[in-house]
Amino acid sequence: GVEAVVAAMKRHGSHTDVQHQACMALRELAVDEENDARIVVSGGVEAVVAAMKRHGSHAGVQQQACAALNNLAINDENDARVVDSGGVEAVVAAMKRHGS
Repeated sequence: GVEAVVAAMKRHGSHTDVQHQACMALRELAVDEENDARIVVSGGVEAVVAAMKRHGSHAGVQQQACAALNNLAINDENDARVVDSGGVEAVVAAMKRHGS
């Protein structure tokens, strides 16, 4: 479930493919309100931002991470968590690096 995805992100932070697939999974899981809360409680926001910082040159990680943060931030209760975790800065950095 959600906790396993976040744990894998934390355990395999240097593995680009794990981060890419995990961000993709969290993006999909975050559309459900119950999963959304579980992602936040388990440190998923911070894990997504860490993936963005560590894998800044990987467009796939950036794309999926931005989408995951977007889906998480739809819930007003998560806005501050995304901001406090450096999510806005990470999204801006991704846009600058990968924008066309």
